[in-house]
Amino acid sequence: MTTNSEIARKVNPPKTRKGKKIVESREPLIVENDKKTIFLKGGNTSGIVNDVLTDVFKIRRHNGVMMNQNNAILPFEDSSPLCEMMKKKDASLFVFGSHNKKRPHNLVFGRTFDGHILDMIEFGVTSFKKLSQFKSTKVPLGAKPCLIFNGDVFEKFPDWGIIQNFFCDFFCTTKTSSINLQGLEYVISISAVEPDTLLLRSYEVNMKKSGADSPYVELVEIGVSLDLKLRRTQLAPPDIRKKALKIPYAAKIGKTKNITHDMAGTKLATVHMTKQNIAEMPQSKMKGSKRKDDGGESKVKKAKTESSEVVEEQAMDTS
Repeated sequence: MTTNSEIARKVNPPKTRKGKKIVESREPLIVENDKKTIFLKGGNTSGIVNDVLTDVFKIRRHNGVMMNQNNAILPFEDSSPLCEMMKKKDASLFVFGSHNKKRPHNLVFGRTFDGHILDMIEFGVTSFKKLSQFKSTKVPLGAKPCLIFNGDVFEKFPDWGIIQNFFCDFFCTTKTSSINLQGLEYVISISAVEPDTLLLRSYEVNMKKSGADSPYVELVEIGVSLDLKLRRTQLAPPDIRKKALKIPYAAKIGKTKNITHDMAGTKLATVHMTKQNIAEMPQSKMKGSKRKDDGGESKVKKAKTESSEVVEEQAMDTS
């Protein structure tokens, strides 16, 4: 599959060394970097939208860019200006906030693939609490959250399954192979109450002594606290999504023969050996197992019988 960046490089190849480095840095990688998010404001915004963008940016500030200027962009009508802006910032995720009479307190979450919009999800903010309204301690910069999805709506409707996948992509941009329970400090709970209502809550994890091996876990709400109502979506067709989810051949882990794992995760291996003839195998001889004579008696027993016969003959001669 030839991407748009490869086609553009063939049509307009870079002429300077700096231009070549910039183009090479934007080429697809076998292992992608952490995804960057940009936060944009529409032509008209409200105070609630500005506060939401600011607080969500604080969660993603370790890998996000806040655009302070207003942009007259309509993502669902014409997304080309938005794609160009994301290409300049080398970002693949965006949050767009706007406000008008038809769609008040509007938020659009989206992601791109190969320079084009992949998914867009539009919500309306129905309730919001600022971070400043919570008095608990704040989560440190770059803390990896534990995502909890509540509600069977994510499994019943395919569109909500894609929304669940998007929020996993949005909040967990760094992959981890192992987790330390002592380092688990941050929990984000996303609940689908109805087919069009989403509740987003953030909690701090406090571990206290319980008198047992496992500690007592207490969750303290720290914000962001959002109540969102789903308005409209623009999801990628199946063929484009298949290309976006394709794993490069170099990144695939080859299957090892004769190795399996059980339910507990223990590695089990099967060893194949050639047929062995036990009769021809060299065996170590024990000292106690001596060979028997042809008569069926051992040498020790034979010596004892001979000595007893001699004693009997001498007794008869004396008598």
